[in-house]
Amino acid sequence: MLETTLTFKFLGHTKRDDGLIGRYQLEVTDSRSGKTATISVEPRHLASARSMKRILLDRCMFYRATRKEHDQMLLAILDPQSAAIQE
Repeated sequence: MLETTLTFKFLGHTKRDDGLIGRYQLEVTDSRSGKTATISVEPRHLASARSMKRILLDRCMFYRATRKEHDQMLLAILDPQSAAIQE
């Protein structure tokens, strides 16, 4: 398994007019370069490891998580209590 160099922090979300979540705001930090980016992502893109790879690559950040690692990252930032139980 490759060591991840990106860390994610959940900053919040915005709601659409119908009350559903429209976008998630995340802070992404690359521990190797020290670069930090704040991104705003639609739920469907956040749920997709492939979409996140593309979004982060556009910001010169290389995200190489597998689908399972991506799902674990989502669980950790969106539901920290549940992630702690699984460990």
